[in-house]
Amino acid sequence: MFKKIGVWVMSAALVFTAGCQPLGGLDMNQAIENELKTNSYEASLSMALQYDVGDTSALSESEKERVAFWNGFQLNLSSLKVNRKEQTMSAKGSLTAAKLNIPFAVSMDKDVAVLTVEGANKPIVIADWRTNELTGLSHELTMYDDYWFYRVKRFLKEFHLVDQQEVTNKAIGLLAKNLPNAASLAVDKKTETIQGQTVSGHQLRFDVSGEQFASLFRSTFKNVALDDQGLRELAVVIYDKFHPELKELGFAEELFQDRQLGTEAVYTGAKAIALYLTSEMGGAWEQELLSQSKLKVDAFVDDSKQIRQWNAEIAMQSPPGMEGGIRGGKLTVRMDRWNINGDVKPDMISAKDAIRYEDLSNEDNLRQVVQPDSAFFKLLKEQLRITEKYLYFYIWSESDLDGVPGAEAEGTEAYTAYPAYGYNAAYISGNNTAYVQGKELGEGLGYKVTWDAGTKTMTIASSQTEIVLQAGSATARVNGTDKSIGAPAVLKKDALYVPVRFVAEQLGAKVKTEGEDSLYSIEVYKP
Repeated sequence: MFKKIGVWVMSAALVFTAGCQPLGGLDMNQAIENELKTNSYEASLSMALQYDVGDTSALSESEKERVAFWNGFQLNLSSLKVNRKEQTMSAKGSLTAAKLNIPFAVSMDKDVAVLTVEGANKPIVIADWRTNELTGLSHELTMYDDYWFYRVKRFLKEFHLVDQQEVTNKAIGLLAKNLPNAASLAVDKKTETIQGQTVSGHQLRFDVSGEQFASLFRSTFKNVALDDQGLRELAVVIYDKFHPELKELGFAEELFQDRQLGTEAVYTGAKAIALYLTSEMGGAWEQELLSQSKLKVDAFVDDSKQIRQWNAEIAMQSPPGMEGGIRGGKLTVRMDRWNINGDVKPDMISAKDAIRYEDLSNEDNLRQVVQPDSAFFKLLKEQLRITEKYLYFYIWSESDLDGVPGAEAEGTEAYTAYPAYGYNAAYISGNNTAYVQGKELGEGLGYKVTWDAGTKTMTIASSQTEIVLQAGSATARVNGTDKSIGAPAVLKKDALYVPVRFVAEQLGAKVKTEGEDSLYSIEVYKP
């Protein structure tokens, strides 16, 4: 992961499109082998994404927002320093998204990323960055399968970077051995000026699109499928490096207890994938994915067979009949590199007094750490919606809740035996008022909740809002002013239930009780 941002993609793109047979004095096999052995380098990097937007009327509001966010996205790094041996990296530059320009610096080791951003008065820490919701796997996967999501997340967290590098090298080598050169490949002797230094080498250019993509793709995997020795060598490396993690994922666990069986299982799986990608079904997939694509690359490889410059443009068009909304898009990437395998020391940022990225989801924290008039605040609040909250309260009958024994603390017998006290519980009163637990509502929306047992009073507070509610009272004190709730707060077995709509709206949230879903749950949303 630390040998470069996108180096695997860069090498794979060269393999899949340029091929690896010597041409014009340039041996791409040697260049890619050197690339995979690169331990350190410095670079500048720029990336830009542009959409060809058509009629967006059929898109949902969230889809329109995503298009607006990514259309015109740019990442410009004036300084990128990578040291794979130390497993460290740093970068300095700016990000442009949704027409907001945000200068930043970041450093990463194998576990933690630390950012300093213009507009923030503290460093920001992203722990476990490989699996963090911001930078890695999305929590949306849990909508489909919590069990597999957490197994995969644990697998990635325990992923050893050195082992990953060896597997990557073997996989790239297998692909390189089985691919001919692209027809459009041209190589010329040339000199370039990189970071003030004149460098001699070879310029490599190719332009591949549509059917050429699909043809190269299928021919590659046909050769791979027939390369039993190469597949078995790859299977041995994958098993030896990752069989504990593969076993942990639960895929045919008994196979991965035996090296011979486990290796055979990996080999069989890899061969099946290669065969599928050369089959008629795989060909249809390739045709749909690749026939509307075009890749143009201009790369410079020095006389030491090191990739020093990389200019790429990939364009995709929507398949016929699917042009609504986004008709296509283009991604451009440029990288210049120097000091390859030199004494590279990434600029590590101290995490002292830093705040966790997750803690910025509390609006008080966000406003204390990030200037409200800054572009970074607008990005987090309006685009990434970091403070957005969704709460779901499950409706019980009031008689069921009244029948539940008291539960003073989580983990008591009552909490264990009666889920109403372990989960967000709600009920509809006889006068058709929806009640939820005040503690769950306040804390769920990011507020501090305190309870005075003597006066049976609950306070829900932030730096901007304070609500005081008392059991049995239909009046609440909001920022020092008494307001009618419409129905009294109710104490049930040591849990204070409050009218959800009144309290939620005072906290800037909205309540959805109408429709069929209200038979089972109440949804509270805070933007």
